Amino acid sequence: MQTQPHLSKRGDVYQWRRKSRRFSTETIDIKLSLGTTDRNRALILARKVSAESDQIMEHIVENRITPERGRAFLAAVIRNERAKIDQLKLLARVDSLTPEDDARHDAAMAEAWDRIAQNGVNHPPAPDADTLVQGNISLIQRDLVSHPRRKAITNVYRQLSGDESLSAMEFAQVLDLYVSGKAKAWAGQEDGADAATQMEPAPVQTEPVVAQELPVAAQVETVALSPDPALPSPKFLDVVDRMNAIKRTEGIEEKTLRQYQSFAALFTMLTGIDDITRVRQPDVKAFRADLAKLPKSWGKSPKDQAATREDVMAKSATLPADKVGLSVGTVNRHLEHLNQIAEWARDEGLAIDPNLKPSRLRKRETVRARDKRDAFTLDQLHRVFLNPVWTGSRSEYHQTNPGHTIYKNGIFWCPLIGAFTGARREEIAGLAPADIIHKDGIWCFSIEDSELRRVKNLSSHRGVPIHPQLIDLGFLDHVQKAKDSGQRGLFPELYEPGNNAFGRKVGRRMRQVIDLELGAEGSNLSFHSLRHYVQNELDHAGVDDRFVRDIVGHEGIDIHDKVYRKAALIRTLASAISMLPEVILS
Repeated sequence: MQTQPHLSKRGDVYQWRRKSRRFSTETIDIKLSLGTTDRNRALILARKVSAESDQIMEHIVENRITPERGRAFLAAVIRNERAKIDQLKLLARVDSLTPEDDARHDAAMAEAWDRIAQNGVNHPPAPDADTLVQGNISLIQRDLVSHPRRKAITNVYRQLSGDESLSAMEFAQVLDLYVSGKAKAWAGQEDGADAATQMEPAPVQTEPVVAQELPVAAQVETVALSPDPALPSPKFLDVVDRMNAIKRTEGIEEKTLRQYQSFAALFTMLTGIDDITRVRQPDVKAFRADLAKLPKSWGKSPKDQAATREDVMAKSATLPADKVGLSVGTVNRHLEHLNQIAEWARDEGLAIDPNLKPSRLRKRETVRARDKRDAFTLDQLHRVFLNPVWTGSRSEYHQTNPGHTIYKNGIFWCPLIGAFTGARREEIAGLAPADIIHKDGIWCFSIEDSELRRVKNLSSHRGVPIHPQLIDLGFLDHVQKAKDSGQRGLFPELYEPGNNAFGRKVGRRMRQVIDLELGAEGSNLSFHSLRHYVQNELDHAGVDDRFVRDIVGHEGIDIHDKVYRKAALIRTLASAISMLPEVILS
């Protein structure tokens, strides 16, 4: 039988335990939960911990983590995570287009953290888990082993405890507490005392730590407000860069990450404050007031990035009233960005003003989410595709002006692909030649993460058959030319190096086309309206809702759909795609 001298059980869960003498009469008893009920896995983990402990035991004895410190750290993790979850739920109640879908994602995230807390950071996702849960577990595990995340966790604990360094064993304890705190927060629990009892060293005389004599809440606030030159940079853009580095490992799309960067630059430009620790609630009120004075088109021109506050206000003064003032949704998004950045900085140990509450300044929406954007009708699309872009232009630069040449570039192809797939703008504009595949005898778009762009979430990874009219118009010839010339992307002219983005150019040109062809009738239409059009057309054609979700990249609606139903066959999806009517009439 396999034996391990440091292996024991606490209930059904295995733990590693080792005693060591500090002085001739004093024994240190150190326990660590291995987070597993599987004996074979526990044996492997215990051997690894024992091997390492031989080299660092003395360091652990001198710098161990006390239950008080662990309890305070865990309370901070839970408090911060609960705040983030509450903010996301508030945002979802106001801005979400699919509340049920958001709820499923929240439940999957809660289950993922719970499984990691029970099974351990390195335990592979269980095969019986929901595919969305499995994906979340993989993302969380990659984040937990990343250098930025480990550094952030270490900084927060170091400020809480006063310790200058953590041994490998101590970090393992802190990480275990961090995971437990996250799991408790997502489960809706507020108290972290139980998890901290995993660390039970026997009493030893140590130097007093002032924060240990305070209530847990007071300990957390003391850490948040204590200046320390060893802390990371409090500059807005620096905080955002560190936050984005972690979010990128979680699969957050680049478009969202760029929004955080743009917000940081906008806030600094309007307020003159570039240090997150100097922001106060009155500054946020002034910022929100300035957003009501910005041109509605602000941020759509590269020139806006170099403008000063004086430039912005001078430009606004020349515009009619209906062209000034950001929408309620955009204002609320900016406030939520500030909230997230401030919380992230607080997690890093930066001294964020405890009275800073950007979310309290959110504006009330006056329009239902489903009414904010219209879907194209087929008649409207027929008129849109009569624009010179698709019938003949003066030049490629003046592509919306009538002429005799059709330029089959990204401006030509992207709206057509949108009208025949319902794909998101960035998913289309970031296509590469390798993303056009031949599967089961059918040409398809392969929408996956690539070096050019990320997809929005796990359910967005999919294959979509190419509509016959796209092939008739020569799309496959365009793909072959791109391959022959060694292009990274199918539409390189859409790439904006300054923003590291695809899709903005086609979005702006689509706005121009809609205004030219539909006028006021198209005021609530945009490129995204093509996505709504495809869903409506497929629904009206009687296509099964499950196949519609597979085409547009939406998650299943129930546990059976999400776990047991596999993606539809390509030939089934091709039959559904063929029901979309042609948008360019002969």
